[in-house]
Formats: sequence, C-alpha cells, structure tokens
Amino acid sequence: MSEVSYQTFLADAGLAGSAHFVALPPDALSTSRKDANRKISVRVSKQQAKWLGHVEDVTGKGIDTDALVRVLIDLGRELDIDWAMTAGAPALRAAVRNAVRLRQATTRA
Repeated sequence: MSEVSYQTFLADAGLAGSAHFVALPPDALSTSRKDANRKISVRVSKQQAKWLGHVEDVTGKGIDTDALVRVLIDLGRELDIDWAMTAGAPALRAAVRNAVRLRQATTRA
C-alpha cells in the first residue's frame, strides 16, 4: 500500500473557496529551443547564478541555462495570479508564494 499525504484529501484551511491541487497538463511546460526566437537579459544574484551553474553541471549536456529559464517562464504562466493586481517585487514574491505548493519528500524513521 502506498503512502498518501493527508494534504491530498484534506482542504487547505489557509486557502479561500474550494481550492485544490492539480497536476500541470502535459503540454504546460512545452516551449522548446526551436520555439525560442527572442533574446532577453536578466540580472540575477550571485546565489542564483551559482544554482544555475550547478544545474548545468549536474545534468551534463542535458540542461542549459536557457532551457531552465524557458521552463521557469512557462511555469510562471501556469500560476493562478492576478498579475494586474501585483505591483512591485514584494507583492510579486508574495503572490508567487501563495500560488505555489511544494511537494516534499518524507523520510522514514
């Protein structure tokens, strides 16, 4: 019998209405290198640059920074955020924190 998280069948008391968790559809994160024909420039922190480099290093030739940024932008497009009501970086960070729930591995004792 597999372990089931209580989170999957109990309502999240912190959310209004009947919010529930759903998996992203298979085509949600689908922007490919051939679809990417625009260049952008982004300023990142030292820690963020280190993490991007770490991801590239551990995946070998599997993932580059461009691919990682594309999938993160696609993920942002899927978030349930009222972008028009989000003004300023602190409000943006709060809106993203409220829209995202993380799956965390459990450890057995």
